[in-house]
Amino acid sequence: MRISLNGTLIKKRWIITGLTIFILLISIIWFLDFKSSTIKEFKKVQAAQSNNTIFYDIDKKPFHIISGIEDRKYVKLNNISRKLQISVVAIEDGRFFQHFGFDPIRIIAATLRLFKKNASLQGASTITQQLVKLTLLSPDISIKRKVTEIFMAIALEIKYSKSQLFEFYLNKVYLGHGNYGVENAALNFFHKQASDLTLAESAFIAGLIKKPEGYSPFVNLKMSRRRQLIVLKRLKTLKWISSQQYNDAINEQLLIRKRRPSSYQIAPYFTNHILLQLKQKYGHKMIYGGGLQIYTTLDRKIQMTMEEVKTKRLNQERSFEEIAGVSIDPLTGFVRALIGGADFFKSEFNRVTQAKRQPGSSFKPILYATALSKGLKPTTTFWDEPTQYTREVDNETEVYEPGNYSREHLGQITMSYALRVSNNVVSVQILNKIGISTLIKSAKRFGINLPKKQGLCLALGCGETTLLNLVNAYGAFANQGLLNQPVFVLKITDSQNRVMEEYTPEQEIQVISPEHAFQINQILQDVVNFGTGRNAKIDRESAGKTGTSDNNRDAWYIGYTPTLVTGFWVGNDDNTPMDNEVGGKTPAKLWRSFMNRIPESGKVQSFRINEAFEDFLICNHTGKLATQYCPSKSWYALLKDDPPKEYCDVHTQQQVEVQICQTSGKLATQYCPIENIKSETFSVGSEPEIFCDIHFSQDESFDLSADHHDYLPSSEATFDD
Repeated sequence: MRISLNGTLIKKRWIITGLTIFILLISIIWFLDFKSSTIKEFKKVQAAQSNNTIFYDIDKKPFHIISGIEDRKYVKLNNISRKLQISVVAIEDGRFFQHFGFDPIRIIAATLRLFKKNASLQGASTITQQLVKLTLLSPDISIKRKVTEIFMAIALEIKYSKSQLFEFYLNKVYLGHGNYGVENAALNFFHKQASDLTLAESAFIAGLIKKPEGYSPFVNLKMSRRRQLIVLKRLKTLKWISSQQYNDAINEQLLIRKRRPSSYQIAPYFTNHILLQLKQKYGHKMIYGGGLQIYTTLDRKIQMTMEEVKTKRLNQERSFEEIAGVSIDPLTGFVRALIGGADFFKSEFNRVTQAKRQPGSSFKPILYATALSKGLKPTTTFWDEPTQYTREVDNETEVYEPGNYSREHLGQITMSYALRVSNNVVSVQILNKIGISTLIKSAKRFGINLPKKQGLCLALGCGETTLLNLVNAYGAFANQGLLNQPVFVLKITDSQNRVMEEYTPEQEIQVISPEHAFQINQILQDVVNFGTGRNAKIDRESAGKTGTSDNNRDAWYIGYTPTLVTGFWVGNDDNTPMDNEVGGKTPAKLWRSFMNRIPESGKVQSFRINEAFEDFLICNHTGKLATQYCPSKSWYALLKDDPPKEYCDVHTQQQVEVQICQTSGKLATQYCPIENIKSETFSVGSEPEIFCDIHFSQDESFDLSADHHDYLPSSEATFDD
């Protein structure tokens, strides 16, 4: 009987053991499948998580944010202040690094509270469980859901490290006012990154997690402050901070500023230019919600300065609707600032990168640089006089006669002087001499594509180009003839901080020789000091060129220092002519105002000296060494091994240039028609002394005995562009 009983007991034990093993195996299989599906779903949610695309400036500070469905900026754990990390753990899950996804002690404590106060199970969730609720479960509260939550938390703990889970959580948690993740909260409340938060600021943000809107400082500042103190006390109780740190944090005065919608919407034209390119590479979904981090070349101070001068000018009387500007570092090609129009939110069309306009005389430096490369010299002379050119088009003869802006002719002048005063007639002669095909090839090296069907008007900038390309071309003059391509983006990373693309410097292109670049620099400095660019003159060395298209439809000024090339354009999208607007007016003044406001960079502010050159005083008319009688002379940078040897043989005694009325043959007055006035040179003492007695004012007589020289500027002072 005993034996039979023992046998029965043994049999029952085997059955129980077998059932236990079976149940255990089934449970393991179930959990492995549950874990697999949980991880799969979690990864899917994480991959689809909406993250902001952030643009960073050259100093790696955010300046433009494109929000996804959820306004979130994902950051790595090591880019989150440790003070914030311990604050969150202290108030949300003090035993986070000890438990395995759920905390039995907290569950028991919460259960006791449930029976005592008839409350809910809230307060028992660990950080991992909260992450599960934020990603995988609905907010409904039930026993079944709570059990599922615990199993999911365990599954995540098996797959991921504590650091990974904590990083996911800090980037997922909602902190009020549409801010998801601690980085966005830091930017919103304190205008700084999460890595830079103080202990007091960290405790403040950690306190928002429990009730984001209820503890918001913009809703109830007193409650948010009280919650901050609870977090700090908890940190002190856990001995994670000292009493001194606690007291310092309590006494720290917080500057809380609600982020304006425009706070991180700087440089919209700059960012939109980048976005248009990235959309083609990565698609719309990746840009809007993909959490890209785009590190750019933008200099915030330079950009804001450009915006300021634009706004100030738009508030003044004007006959144009649009302003565009761009600044580029000539040594690297980095685009430092860009404004593509008057108002991005009225028109996204970028007039720096997308608009092709006629640059007028601002194109001439490329023509003259090409001429130098073909053997011409700054002292080479041409005759500024009425000149006609003919060509056969469709069996018909076309006649082209260029005219100067001043409607005057200066006679024989040097190539250098012609560029300084922006002489059109001589510029066309230069192009006719070197050939249109030569200029087209040269311009292409500078990054400007000229239309092959255009004729000699290419010398005067009738070939359309963008402001970006023209400004970048000038960079070669500042960089010893070396051209860099414009650079906007230095690096792009995805939401997991993996590098998607990174800038690698390309080989610079030697578009002209260092010697010819040096000579162009010298000439363009004269343009600023004595020529059409006088309104752009600043208190340090600069060079530049004005430009105005036909009928004043476009006005340009491209200027540069050794470290920055900047161009401004004004005009109307519909090509409506402007009232007396030229490159030497608004664009040049914008450039001067802009450059005077830019903080000193500390870099070299003088153009590099070329030891192969020496300055010679040259007659601007004959191109020979000047004498005391030359009416117009300038310093020319010429090669030491090929110095000028002849002195001017035209101006052999002191001469004076006066304006003559061609109708009367006498000194012109203010009432003589401008088309009748011509400049003539006379030896001192032989010039006419009687004023025109044919043209009078309709309202009053003209006193012929008065000295009217004040009304008669010399031809060298009447140019404009």
